Amino acid sequence: IATPTTRLNRDKLLAYLWPESDEERGRNLLNVSAYAIRSALGDDALLSAGDELRLNPDVVRTDVAEFEGALSRGDHAQAVTLYKGPFLDGFFLSDAPGFEQWAERERERFAAEYRKALEALAESEPDAAKAVAWWKLRAAQDPFDSRVALRLMQALEASGNRAGALQHAALHERMLKEEFGIAPPHELAALVDRMRSGAAPSAPKASVPGPSHELMPLEARESVPSALAPESPRPRRWIFA
Repeated sequence: IATPTTRLNRDKLLAYLWPESDEERGRNLLNVSAYAIRSALGDDALLSAGDELRLNPDVVRTDVAEFEGALSRGDHAQAVTLYKGPFLDGFFLSDAPGFEQWAERERERFAAEYRKALEALAESEPDAAKAVAWWKLRAAQDPFDSRVALRLMQALEASGNRAGALQHAALHERMLKEEFGIAPPHELAALVDRMRSGAAPSAPKASVPGPSHELMPLEARESVPSALAPESPRPRRWIFA
């Protein structure tokens, strides 16, 4: 149950957490777990309606819920602040493949939303130096993504740091060659040639939304892979791992 608004029925929880147990044993384990949660966080922390369970948002706050709320409001800065790293990073349950598959889906979903929020901030930032900072954070998420490398180079040039843009291009080219044995795409190479020639940048084009790997060379694109800790003050808060 990642957020207070998420409802899960007991059968799905049993399949996620105790797939090898028979129904009677699984339900007993679930009841014991629910009792432990209520003992630790309060009787009202976990709500049940019929066969469904969910966290009580009046008692339990989660940064996952706040992250999704910030995104729904278009508050990308708050969303980026809330995201501290991969969801449930390093947390595993043995003999629970359903849980691991769910956690991996959620991990990638939150990471993708974080990347989108970074790009939204970078695209809307009027200050060139701050835009560079956002693009650097975005590039760190996908170091092999040539589309992102291109946007970082453009931001660096706009901030007056053409040397930094060429340095990043050289780093990106080296990474692609060492990791995949390929050269950067034509768009990035053309930008490097134009910068080295000393020509002024062309008029900026409107940003066109697209997949985050649209300028990444195909070989690289195909090769790149895609417990919660409570705080003490009430209401409780659970964080990205």
